[in-house]
Amino acid sequence: MQVRDRTISVTNSTLRTLIDELGTECQNVITLIHQLQLPDLSDRQKAEILADFLSAAIHLNVHCGEDFQTLIAEEMTQLSDEDEED
Repeated sequence: MQVRDRTISVTNSTLRTLIDELGTECQNVITLIHQLQLPDLSDRQKAEILADFLSAAIHLNVHCGEDFQTLIAEEMTQLSDEDEED
């Protein structure tokens, strides 16, 4: 099931979009891992999969940078403390 099949419960629309995109890219990574597990891959197939994997890793690294982390922290500050134990 894709992330976008469900509503993401955050108030910031930019953060919601970034989380959705992150979920899509993570699913892509899982697909690439499964492809690498296939038997009898040719070197060309492995190279193509690894190139896609490298691209995904770079995208994830950039995507999860300081701006994304800041949006998450800001979202967290808006949460109530009612669930905290004494």
